Amino acid sequence: MFVVSGMANGQTKTWTFQQCLDTALQRNISVNVSRMSNEFNKVTLEQSKANRIPSLSANASTGMSVGKSVNPTTNSFVTESYYSANLGVSSSYNLFNGLQNTNIIRQNRLNVQSGALDIEKVKNDVTLNITTAYLQVLLDYEILGVAKAAVESTKAQVERTGKMVNAGKSPEGDLLQMKSQLATDNLSVITVQSSLDLDKVTLMQLMDIPVTDGFDVVIPAMDESAEVILQNNEQIFQKSLAVQPQILSASIKTNASEMGLKIAQGAYWPRVSLGANMNSNYASTRKKGTSVNPEGYPFYQQIWDNLGQSLSMGISIPIYSNRQVKSSIEKARISLITTQLSEQNTKNVLRKTIEQSYVDMHSSMKSLEATRQQLAAVESVYKNAESKFSVGVMSAIDFLLQKKAYTQSQSSVIQAKYSYIFRQKILDFYQGKAITF
Repeated sequence: MFVVSGMANGQTKTWTFQQCLDTALQRNISVNVSRMSNEFNKVTLEQSKANRIPSLSANASTGMSVGKSVNPTTNSFVTESYYSANLGVSSSYNLFNGLQNTNIIRQNRLNVQSGALDIEKVKNDVTLNITTAYLQVLLDYEILGVAKAAVESTKAQVERTGKMVNAGKSPEGDLLQMKSQLATDNLSVITVQSSLDLDKVTLMQLMDIPVTDGFDVVIPAMDESAEVILQNNEQIFQKSLAVQPQILSASIKTNASEMGLKIAQGAYWPRVSLGANMNSNYASTRKKGTSVNPEGYPFYQQIWDNLGQSLSMGISIPIYSNRQVKSSIEKARISLITTQLSEQNTKNVLRKTIEQSYVDMHSSMKSLEATRQQLAAVESVYKNAESKFSVGVMSAIDFLLQKKAYTQSQSSVIQAKYSYIFRQKILDFYQGKAITF
């Protein structure tokens, strides 16, 4: 409620990663659709459980007969007009139907379990999308910091070069070069700021909240160390098989298809059912006593006196059903094979994803180490060039080339760092660890 009210009032709110994720999970349409789909599964399960309970129904009818007809209470012909009523209660119970009801309940219970895991799979997808977007915003902030630092550095160089030109120690062309570089650096800041604004919009849209200018994120302390990976990709994959919801859901779906085959095979078995019935009737022409001294026969007394009950048991043995049962079994077998293939494909997709992520993580770790070494070397060259340019022994063009290399090297380190962090978080996530910052 705090999030909604804060945005509604147009107040600036700085969002942590967890707040972004919680909001996205709460508002995401796909997550809520998955929840509703599983609610449907739960209703289906409750209905299948209720099918084991005997059914009960009541009926009542009334009518008026004119002319010659049969009195329902005496089964004799009458010619006078009369009113009649029929009341009844009936019940039926399925004693045995090839265990179809039992297997249907088992299948529906598995569908509910699978549906709950499908919800988790959609939530995982949302989590990965939010993680990607959040890290991109953090990356933009660091790149923006480098760009702004470059502007401040160039401003200082413009001022210093102007003094050198005025003192006759540097040519005026150096000043023009520095001013041109300042304009380029300012443009870089605007470009990076635009990228940051667009990436904030992307994050807000993933959270499904209105886009506002006051949106901002908390910049956490990031661990830049490149840790040694002790597990290989096969170990990570085996661990992910036990925790990833799409794998568990695919396995349960296969079990549900096996239940579907048993349900279809159950149609070959005989059906045994019980039935019970209680009924009564009333006719306005019926009298008590003798024909000489007839007496009135009240409605409730007639209903009670005409009360009848019956109990029945039936058995239905399937002999030939135009191949319907056989076709159902064949379709169930095909469905089972398809589900098994889908389960294996789900495992294959996860394995390939982990293998790729594992290689990418190693590559990004090496890239991070290499770019840091490059930055250290380039920074030394840049500091030396800055000292030479300050005393007028290096041209502006040569100095700006070193400055550009230094700025690019800084950006490369930042990009390598976030690439490594992202891939590290992904592999941890596949092993069931929560993503936190």
